[in-house]
Amino acid sequence: MNSWISKLSLNQRLSIPIMSFILLAFLGFQFISYQSYLAIERDNLLSRTQALANGVGMNLTASVLFNDAQSAQEILSALKADSLIVEARLELNNHEQFAQYTNNKFKSVYPTEQQRQLIIQNGHHFAPEMLYLIVPITIDAEEIAHMHIAVSLQALQEMRISHLKYSIIMLLLLCANSIYIINRLQHWIVKPITQLNEGMRRIIKGDKHQPLPQSQYTNDELYELTDGFNNMVDTINLRDLEIRHTMDALGLEKAFADEVVETVQHALIVADPNGIITLANKACERVFNQSPERLIGQPLMDLLKPVERDAMQQLLNSALQKNHQIDHLLLDSAHDTGTRTYQIVSRPLLHRLQTLFAVEDVTEHQKAERQQKMAAKVFDHSQDAILLFGQDGNVSMVNNTFLRLTGYQERDILGQHFLQLIDPKEYAQIQDDIRFSLMMENHWNGEIQVKTTDNEFVPLLARINWISDTHSQDKQTVVIASDLRSMKEIKRLEHLANHDPLTNLANRAKLYQALQNQMVLQTTTRETFAVLFLDLDGFKGVNDTYGHDVGDQVLKIIAEKLRRTVRTRDMVSRLAGDEFVVLLSAMHDVDMVKQTCQRLFERICEPMHIDGFTVTIGASIGCYYVHASDYQDVDDILRRADKAMYEAKLLGKGQIIEYNDGLPHRELAC
Repeated sequence: MNSWISKLSLNQRLSIPIMSFILLAFLGFQFISYQSYLAIERDNLLSRTQALANGVGMNLTASVLFNDAQSAQEILSALKADSLIVEARLELNNHEQFAQYTNNKFKSVYPTEQQRQLIIQNGHHFAPEMLYLIVPITIDAEEIAHMHIAVSLQALQEMRISHLKYSIIMLLLLCANSIYIINRLQHWIVKPITQLNEGMRRIIKGDKHQPLPQSQYTNDELYELTDGFNNMVDTINLRDLEIRHTMDALGLEKAFADEVVETVQHALIVADPNGIITLANKACERVFNQSPERLIGQPLMDLLKPVERDAMQQLLNSALQKNHQIDHLLLDSAHDTGTRTYQIVSRPLLHRLQTLFAVEDVTEHQKAERQQKMAAKVFDHSQDAILLFGQDGNVSMVNNTFLRLTGYQERDILGQHFLQLIDPKEYAQIQDDIRFSLMMENHWNGEIQVKTTDNEFVPLLARINWISDTHSQDKQTVVIASDLRSMKEIKRLEHLANHDPLTNLANRAKLYQALQNQMVLQTTTRETFAVLFLDLDGFKGVNDTYGHDVGDQVLKIIAEKLRRTVRTRDMVSRLAGDEFVVLLSAMHDVDMVKQTCQRLFERICEPMHIDGFTVTIGASIGCYYVHASDYQDVDDILRRADKAMYEAKLLGKGQIIEYNDGLPHRELAC
């Protein structure tokens, strides 16, 4: 605390206590008066509102008892006598709203859950914008309803603003009065002492002295002190005049030499024949992270810290004692933060029998060169094809992978426009998307067809990015692409192995795999799922009447209807001929399964228009519920669902039969 006060000027020591006392006294008085006045206004608002609400509440008892909502609405409208009441709701004990009054002049703000608890607990609550009250409607001490009232606090807000305005005006008046008092004190006392202090500082700094004015407002002591100071300075100036001229000349010469040395960006170090540093420039602080003053007196070998100390010691002795020169020596130096690389040049100073060393830290430069070489190797040996072109679209760089995929030579691609290497029709469809993605996100991913030397197209998964050239600030486009041919072939073969070639539905193998996965999942979730076995009724007649081409079209249409009728997480598969199986996963409601079966039946029975023919067929559906407690395999599940479907056939087709019900631990044969 004393240290902080000692740093203040005389003017601040006089001004701060005065201003602080006035400000604190004013703020304390204003705060107490504001809080008191606010509390009174809030109590008046609460009392006034409660009185009006109680009066209205007494008139509402009859309306509530006789269930006369219209009369209650008219009585509530009496609340408009208080223009600050925003909303009033009359609620019965069962929380049913019976009547409501709304003041459209204000926007109603509903209380939060925490505020509702406070309203219920205290009967009222002052929110930031509203006063909320609950007024009970009683008859014979029995509460028959509650009136919820919201009152705007706009009047309180206006009171706060008015109070703030008056406070600001009073504060400005107090500040003006304080400034006047401080100004007088400064003019009478602070100003003469400050002028004397500034004169002393000018003498200490060596500036030319200007006689101090002697103010008529000061007392005799200050006047005499100022006069004695002026006489003393005149005497000192006469004695120092010759010294100043000499020092100025020497200072100019030294400043010029120092400026030349400090302008050099390399660390300049002068060492004696024993290798002890005698002089260092400011750049040493950047290179060695030590100030030039700390370097003086240190051995040069300890500063350089060479990895190969013996070899460097021999070179250093040769330079220091035999005046041999070191030209652009790259030295690896061991530091706590890692190895640094210095480039050293030395020249002998014959007049002083010392040696000048110029040291440059080239660690980052060497690292950048190594990274550049490594990046070139990565570029050439990358498994992905890489292409680089500028804003004009002409290719500037290409790696070996791209040349191998397309069969081109590097000389055939460099300088060519990238549109000559891709499918122009495909690019015309996606170029707007690519440009938008690059502008918004600076990258784009997607498939592009690249032309080979045989005029064939190779599908590539391309990742396009924009980068900026650090020198020209032009944007360069980088394309990194992977060959999709093997990946697409694998996906195609996998799709053929698991899907029906006619309907593109899952085949028997895919269905078996899905059922096994569902049973494994069921051991954890314990959820029941359903299997629907569908057989088309009258499909053989379609083949016999219209031919197998129409029959195939019917199967495709039925497959699409089944797929669109069930959920996306369910599976529709075709076993053979006109037999389909639907796997309904995670069945929580038996009625939901029955409704799904009914929708399937209705969709299948819809007429189909094929090649000018109108074809209508039906279906028989067998349903089997698989419970977590059942121990069975996939064949058992399909066999039971097939049996339920067969029962539906026997009942006259067009039926939906359940093998068992959907409740766990019960199995009923149909």
